[in-house]
Amino acid sequence: MVTASQSQPYGHNEYFAALDGFRGLLALFVAIYHTIWLSNINSMAFFNNGAVIIDLFFALSGFLMFRLYEDRLGNGGEAKAFIKRRFARLYPLHFFMLMVFVAFAVLRLVAHKIGIAEHDVGEILPFATGAHDGWASLLSNLTLTHAMGFHDSLTFNPPAWTISVEFFTYFVFMGIMLWARPKKYIHFIWLGGVSIAIYALLSMLKPSLDITYDYAFFRCVAGFLIGMISAKLYDVLKPRADSLKKRGQTLIFSVLEMITLASSTAFVIFCSGKGQFFVAPILLVFMVVFAFDGGIISRVMNARPFRYLAKISYSTYMTHVIISIAFSIFGGKVLSAYIPQWNSNAWVGDALIAVYLCAVIAFSHLTYHLVEVPGGRFIRNFRFSKGLKSAADVA
Repeated sequence: MVTASQSQPYGHNEYFAALDGFRGLLALFVAIYHTIWLSNINSMAFFNNGAVIIDLFFALSGFLMFRLYEDRLGNGGEAKAFIKRRFARLYPLHFFMLMVFVAFAVLRLVAHKIGIAEHDVGEILPFATGAHDGWASLLSNLTLTHAMGFHDSLTFNPPAWTISVEFFTYFVFMGIMLWARPKKYIHFIWLGGVSIAIYALLSMLKPSLDITYDYAFFRCVAGFLIGMISAKLYDVLKPRADSLKKRGQTLIFSVLEMITLASSTAFVIFCSGKGQFFVAPILLVFMVVFAFDGGIISRVMNARPFRYLAKISYSTYMTHVIISIAFSIFGGKVLSAYIPQWNSNAWVGDALIAVYLCAVIAFSHLTYHLVEVPGGRFIRNFRFSKGLKSAADVA
């Protein structure tokens, strides 16, 4: 098995630089999407409709998992190792941020108790009857079931709903690879049909793809299947793409990338509401085109800053909301003393977003090195039967 020191960032001999770079950039876009003060940036249509960006993360997961495990997951032992590695990837940072939000909930209680904070209209304090952040939701967060339809709202760390549904989608993927491994083209057509059927069903239940705490598992499965199909299509087209690269035909790739990026951006901006349920072909084309790393945009996304953002992208995604809350409190308690109308001045909001993103990146750098990496290593190396370390498996 390939070790971390011998492999590319995904623990595999393939590295998809453009897709990885976009992963880091889109994590920052999600951080902007969740800012809670007025600015010119977060008022743009791209961010107003930004919930659909999450589906690209699901497709990317499906793409990478299929590339990594297309010829693996053939027995129960490999399946157990797979789930353990995925749990090690997701859980340490999720648990850490859950504890951060629990601490924040306690601070809210203390602040109201001593009179620092005042009740907002309709506000229910944490752990009180009817509160979203309570003992039941704490338990579901600890068991990664918090977005599996047991609650009627997001709880504690809002972005963590994706971690819940993606973890259980890994079981779906594992089942497919163990008992219905797709090999022929017809198998992938069936997977595409299932994905389209899920999007169609969700479109009858919801007004848009901003689906989180209730039917999010099905949303994740649909995107994940599109990623698997993209991986197979990439494999089919790769010989032709390699031939073009050898002949120096980078212009073809560059034009395809520009068209794909422009059309994907236009989809996010102009396809709101029910239109978002037609995301499947956008995801498919985006994944396949940028998987080849053949054009000028791919070269840009392979630059060192984007590779760094990609490395800390999971930390960025999981930590940004608490930082957004902290900046909002800072604006209301401190900044308002110097700029009374700070939250009605979009330019001030833009400046605050710039500082906020720097803080998100800095904090994510710390959580990546101090929580995400060592926590994952600990779980991967831990033998529950003997309490001893085993050889590390890196995915």
